[in-house]
Amino acid sequence: MIRILIADDEELEREALKAIIGNISGVRLVGEATNGREAIELDNKFNPHIIIMDIKMPGIDGLKGAKIIKQNDENKNIIMVTAHDDFELIRNALVIGVYDYILKPINPIELTNTIEKIVQKCIEKNYDENIILDESPIEKSIQYIKTNINKTITLDTIAAVCNLSPCYFSKIFKEEMGVTFVNYINNERIEKAKELLLNTDRSILNIAWDIGFEDCGYFIRVFKKITGLTPKRFREKTI
Repeated sequence: MIRILIADDEELEREALKAIIGNISGVRLVGEATNGREAIELDNKFNPHIIIMDIKMPGIDGLKGAKIIKQNDENKNIIMVTAHDDFELIRNALVIGVYDYILKPINPIELTNTIEKIVQKCIEKNYDENIILDESPIEKSIQYIKTNINKTITLDTIAAVCNLSPCYFSKIFKEEMGVTFVNYINNERIEKAKELLLNTDRSILNIAWDIGFEDCGYFIRVFKKITGLTPKRFREKTI
């Protein structure tokens, strides 16, 4: 799976990018940055194959951030986006060695085509040993979690599904997803719980069971830890 990082100081632009990325197969968003410094930090943390970066950002801007990232890894695929059709800015970006640049407002088809070209390049050149054409263990585990969210899912169970040892699976899951296996499952379950709280009149106990929590008290504690509210308060506040 190709990892993508986006960097833009405008939330609406990041949301638009996420919507486009979500419709492209074989890629996954691993992080969002609001400036060049954050982009550098997240690049070091997640080692994305593709970075989509705005040129104009506060602090370390996109050009400086891209330059530092390219110095660390000259093979990094960076797509620069800008609202300014400025020849000098674009020239500087190309000198740094970015893969391409796209003008705002971003055309979804243009960005999709650019990303798909990079994906194909990565596959053809065997760009990363973690990229495989068959379904990866992490993809398999995520699909299993989505399908069995209402059941008890242990580390041993999911590792067996992926034909890996629990220790090794836990290690590569954290490296690939940026969160622990347990935290990922809890986040997925709480997202499902929020949907049920808002769209059904099912009791909190039944919702806990629906999403795989055998202990309602534990469900309430996890829900409050993630959202800052109890399930009851969340339902009352959003109705």
